[in-house]
Amino acid sequence: MMTDFTIKVPGTSANLGPGFDLLGMALNLYNDFHFSFTEDSNYKISQEDGSPLPFIIKDNLIKLAYKKYADFYLPNKNLPPFNVRVNLNLPMRGGLGSSASAIIAGFLTAKRYHELEIKSIPLPSENSILTELAMLEGHPDNTTPALLGGFILSYFTKEGLIYFKKKFPGNIKLFLFIPEIETDTNDSRKKLPEMYSTDDIIFNMSRISTWNEFINTGNYNLLKLCVEDRLHTPYRIESIPFLKEISKILLENNICYTLSGSGPTLLIYVEEKRALNFNNEFHKLVNNILERNIINYKFIPIETCETGTIIKN
Repeated sequence: MMTDFTIKVPGTSANLGPGFDLLGMALNLYNDFHFSFTEDSNYKISQEDGSPLPFIIKDNLIKLAYKKYADFYLPNKNLPPFNVRVNLNLPMRGGLGSSASAIIAGFLTAKRYHELEIKSIPLPSENSILTELAMLEGHPDNTTPALLGGFILSYFTKEGLIYFKKKFPGNIKLFLFIPEIETDTNDSRKKLPEMYSTDDIIFNMSRISTWNEFINTGNYNLLKLCVEDRLHTPYRIESIPFLKEISKILLENNICYTLSGSGPTLLIYVEEKRALNFNNEFHKLVNNILERNIINYKFIPIETCETGTIIKN
């Protein structure tokens, strides 16, 4: 019988401007999943604090990923049902990788059962796990950094997933602006053009390349180029008027930002010398916009997560 354990999965900010479906970064903000296995377990899911779940049970990605692992690696094996209590710190449909966290939690729970109870079948390789996780979500820019931590470029090849992990420069401080509205990734993708010009593709290729130099140097002037994007950000922000206003003010004040995933969260980048008073500065800059649009929001400093997903007994 499996014993209780907890899986901590960090949130992620994906795309990071021009890196549409390719770039992602793990953040020091977690969803916690406490799994238990008893004779009467039946895939019950509940919140640690007893509050109602913010999603409907049929959308239980934890159970889906758990069963997918068995389909991939343990055919004809019956995995035992579990119950899980969750502590959700990532907003649902907020652009911080909440779906990826559920997929990883379910997948790694099945892997743990495999490791402890079915030793006759070899465990899958890291590459295989990364590939299948990314395939489950449809793209790797959330699942890969959430599992491994750090700043990651990842993409599919015929042989599986390729990734490159780097450490984000410490002299750039990060903040999250999280409006209390939801966006749906699938609906958001429908707003994107079916075709792009050659100029736009070259533009984004140049900006993705610049990320590598910025990561190595921490040069804020390079970061201002890194975050520029013509493939998804303009179209997604256009559909949320107050975000468009805020993004314009940020740029006018030499502040870098990227739309986190498909939004509505913004990841904001600030030079270290400016970070101490940035909380007050940000509110002064955007307060009129938020009051006019009656927007509830959170604004928090955030650090990167280098460890990735952690399993604790």
